[in-house]
Amino acid sequence: MVNLFVPPSYMAVYAKCVDASMPAFEPDEWIEEGKVYPVKHFTEPLNQGEGFAVTIMDEDGVEIHPSPSHWSFASNRFELYTLHLN
Repeated sequence: MVNLFVPPSYMAVYAKCVDASMPAFEPDEWIEEGKVYPVKHFTEPLNQGEGFAVTIMDEDGVEIHPSPSHWSFASNRFELYTLHLN
């Protein structure tokens, strides 16, 4: 089991896609390189040396899921940015 991190209300997290290469499976939805997505939540790394899972949303606030069995994207596909709100 891994911890799920949800940004607190005073923080906004965004993910800029830097790698939109297709995975080995055929995704239902996919990301665009250079596009910035709001982050809904992310996990701690599953194994040491690996990235973490990032759940992103579209412009309407709807989660983007690559497939029914893959609900998140690997963090190495993104540059993450954090804004602290007043």
